[in-house]
Amino acid sequence: MAKGYAKAFYNSKAWQQTREAVLKRDRYMCQCQGCDHVAEEVHHKIEITEQNINDPRITLNMSNLISLCGECHKRITREAHRQQEKILNDIVFDDNGYPIETPPGVR
Repeated sequence: MAKGYAKAFYNSKAWQQTREAVLKRDRYMCQCQGCDHVAEEVHHKIEITEQNINDPRITLNMSNLISLCGECHKRITREAHRQQEKILNDIVFDDNGYPIETPPGVR
């Protein structure tokens, strides 16, 4: 489900044309290794954020896009979010809010 800041982008003609071009490029097949399902979705390798939503080098760049089936897209998105949470959970901040290095095994 598109986040609020991205709805206009996903409804745009530019996205619809780029999405179709990516699906055609990938012959409407999921590009995950070992998957032979029909692609239903186009995934941004670099995730769209509020900061980059207006940057066509991220949003419309065909080298940042890949065709995926629904199941692979869910799996990839879940894994990316899990990795992001792990990174955020491993960061320790000082009293001023700056990240600091901690010795291995210390939290």
